[in-house]
Amino acid sequence: MIDLLIFFIGVSLLLYVLMGGSDFGAGILELLPAGPLRDRQKHVINRAMGPVWEANHMWMILIVVILFMGFPMIFTTLMIALHLPMLALLVGIVVRGAAFTFRHYDAIQDATSQRVYTWLFGLSSLWTSFWLGIIAASLNRGIIDPEAREVWQAYFAPWWGAYPLAVGAFIACIYAFLASIYLVGETDDPALRRRFLRLGAVFNLLVVAMGGIVFAASLRERESLATAFLRSPANLIVLGFATALFIALWRLVAQRRTFLTRAVAAGQVALILTGWWLLYAPNAVLTARGPLSFYATAAPPATLRQLVLALLVGSAFIFPSLYFLLRVFKTADGQGLHPPHSERDAKP
Repeated sequence: MIDLLIFFIGVSLLLYVLMGGSDFGAGILELLPAGPLRDRQKHVINRAMGPVWEANHMWMILIVVILFMGFPMIFTTLMIALHLPMLALLVGIVVRGAAFTFRHYDAIQDATSQRVYTWLFGLSSLWTSFWLGIIAASLNRGIIDPEAREVWQAYFAPWWGAYPLAVGAFIACIYAFLASIYLVGETDDPALRRRFLRLGAVFNLLVVAMGGIVFAASLRERESLATAFLRSPANLIVLGFATALFIALWRLVAQRRTFLTRAVAAGQVALILTGWWLLYAPNAVLTARGPLSFYATAAPPATLRQLVLALLVGSAFIFPSLYFLLRVFKTADGQGLHPPHSERDAKP
């Protein structure tokens, strides 16, 4: 049962990064200068995100529920020690969702309000991505102290430092890279396709550069990433595959193989997450008092059985529903069911 719950956490995290992360990345792209392409880019992003921008948070909620019910000690430790990053994350998610909704459905579509909504959407996307990275980096630093009594040690030290900040920037680059690659297949506009391809190449290089900075920043941690990777040969293999996919990715881009390009980009991110998991498994959190393992902190068997049953039954509804949702939106006149107001108002 514990292995099944770990599997659900892993799948939920992967889907949140691949789907929710690309939505965050689309917001980051809107912060960049686009010139005369800005309105067309906005329309493409609205159409691409329309069916899933809110549904993507389901994966994050699922992770929280599994930890809350199945591994309460891990949940409690994280929510106390990382209270401030979690709060920052939630603020970003709420502001981002509100900005996207108002810019898409506001009854008054004036230029001033649209600029405000677009900037809020972009900035909150970058903000949220950054804090997600900080939270991820804080899990295995060995600084979280459940028995800390000083404010700094209890609430700031676990997430403050060059390493978490570097991982935050790294995650933001990954999300922008995913969004660029995904959006290439969402438009037939040659100018927009060239823009997204160019941004994809830039953020691909930034992912590599930020990866190096993350490794360098980890040298000041209690255990560097280099040491952790050398301890596990499997991680070196995963890293090698992820690097090889960079070459395959741009060959597919040159051949305009949209589906395969997206699949390879998703595969790169999946390998990065797999390598991160292999570094510390089966520990979920490394604290100053020792590791918190999934196996050592699991809830009683009766609770685990109910949780696993609920997840299995829920999966029978969730995945077909998501497929149907995407199918409907992507095949309705090739445009989605909710074009911008300017298009709808132009029709008789």
